[in-house]
Amino acid sequence: MNNRIRKIVENIKNLYRGRLLFDEPMSLHTTMKVGGNAAVFAEPSDIFSLALFISECRNCGVDFFVLGGGSNLIVDDSGFCGAVVSTGGFSSVELKDDVVVCGAGAEMSRVVEFYADRGIAGMETFAGLPGTCGGACYMNARCYSNDISSRIASVEYLDMEKFDGNSLKFLEKHIKMYHNDDKCSHWAYKHSPFMENNAVITKVALKAGECRPENTASIKAECARFVHDREMKGHFKAPSSGSVFKNNRDFGKPAGMLIDEAGLKGTKIGGAQIAPWHGNIIINTGNATCSDIRKLVRLAQETVKERTGFMLECEVVFI
Repeated sequence: MNNRIRKIVENIKNLYRGRLLFDEPMSLHTTMKVGGNAAVFAEPSDIFSLALFISECRNCGVDFFVLGGGSNLIVDDSGFCGAVVSTGGFSSVELKDDVVVCGAGAEMSRVVEFYADRGIAGMETFAGLPGTCGGACYMNARCYSNDISSRIASVEYLDMEKFDGNSLKFLEKHIKMYHNDDKCSHWAYKHSPFMENNAVITKVALKAGECRPENTASIKAECARFVHDREMKGHFKAPSSGSVFKNNRDFGKPAGMLIDEAGLKGTKIGGAQIAPWHGNIIINTGNATCSDIRKLVRLAQETVKERTGFMLECEVVFI
């Protein structure tokens, strides 16, 4: 443990609630199953501990990264020398009036199941989506032409701009609420307003219609249909991070099709491979490294650019 991280631990030891792990393998926390160790892995159990830990990281000059379900993340082979802050401690899901309030760390599979169990329609297309509700909100996840933003009523977040202090009082200033409008004015394809500011999502309120238990069976059948479609497309055949590149309408074709037409489907570098069944998925065949994946990403970008003039933009995040 380096001196700055030791100082953080010392400063928060009497106030922080939650897990703190040191030299934690990030391969255990990402769906791609690659990456070195994080110097410290924090999973706070309440908002105060979250704010306290991040505040101390800033005060001590330690870089931090906020982790959801790790479904869109590739960690460097050398690891992350700062702090990884997991939202896993924020996993509640509850119905309040006309919204379903989800902790940022609630798994999307659990959220979809929560809707289906109560006969509430509207989340079926997100069945089978990996990751957390907070991550889906941050990335404005899109499933079968439906953006998660269309389901969002409001978002609670920790505003990290000009963040200071380490007492309960600062939560009154820095915990804020974003209210979505009917037109989702501040959202775009795979883009949310939280990408534009220093915000950490803590809760997401999703719109909910009336509970109709008599519809539970049909809603669950529809969810199963979307999960089956993902299975048939090979989404779960091997460890991956889902779609590697964003689709761009200006290109005229989906990214996967452009990669397929470039003859790259099935191309392998080290333990990483462009999936033989889908050009926009890179899989871990068993011993992939971050370096292998980066090389495949560059190969796809350069080859498609040379053939079409289009530069593919990464959807996955490398740290």
